[in-house]
Order: sequence, then structure tokens, then C-alpha cells
Amino acid sequence: MPLNQSLKGKEYEWVEFVVERDHILRFADAIGEDGPIFREAEAARAAGYDEQLAPPTFVTTMQIMTSGQAVLDPDLGLDYSRVVHGEQEYEWVRPVRAGETLSAVPRIADIYAKGPNEYLVIESEIRDESGATVVLARSTLLSRGTAAR
Repeated sequence: MPLNQSLKGKEYEWVEFVVERDHILRFADAIGEDGPIFREAEAARAAGYDEQLAPPTFVTTMQIMTSGQAVLDPDLGLDYSRVVHGEQEYEWVRPVRAGETLSAVPRIADIYAKGPNEYLVIESEIRDESGATVVLARSTLLSRGTAAR
């Protein structure tokens, strides 16, 4: 069954996320990142930053939290057993810092077909406490064999 095209542009609920130092360290351990600016506030300050940084792909944890709302939307008609991850993309404004609170609202940016497959593009503009954009996160999921024929 094809995905519901009428949901293009739909926005979901805001998600708030506190960037905890321990979470950054666990994420850095998981991906094998040993750069000092991602592990110690002092090293980040010595490198010209005001606080310990999160590795760039750290925001994937937030993207997963936000995009889940779209993926689980019963009106979308997505059969998750047919899904494979297609692409992950980020447009950075600045690095993520320990201690800040970020928020994002997921949005279905696009749904399109190529051959027998459909592509679901979910975007989340991740913002800091002041409302300034930190990063635009974009995830593309492939729904195998669901395009209209």
C-alpha cells in the first residue's frame, strides 16, 4: 500500500532534549571518538569552545526520537517491516555543547517514488534555548515495494 502523500509538510510535536555530558561520553565511546574536545570541557575551552562538544553525529539520537512520531503515524501507512535506512544528512550552523537544551519539531519534508519503492524524508530543525537553529537533520527512509503501480 502506498504512503499517504497528503502528509507532505505535516509537522509533529516538539521534542526537547538535554545534552548531558555523560550521554556525550557514552556516545563517543560507542562510536570510538577519542578527540579531547568531545571528552573534556577543558580541552574544548583550550580549542576555543566555551564547553565540551558532542560529536557531530550525536544529534542522530535526537533525530531518531523526533522522526519516530512520523514513522508511527497510522495515517502515513508505513509498514516498518519494509523499511531500510536510506540516508542521513545534516546542515550545521554550530556544534552541539554539553549542558544545553535543544528542541526540534519533526516534519515530513517529502514522499516520492522511484520504481517500486517510496522514499520518506523527515526533517527536524534542531534549535537551542534562544530559538536559534543549531542543525537541520534530514533522514530518508526507503519503503520497499510500496509505490503505486
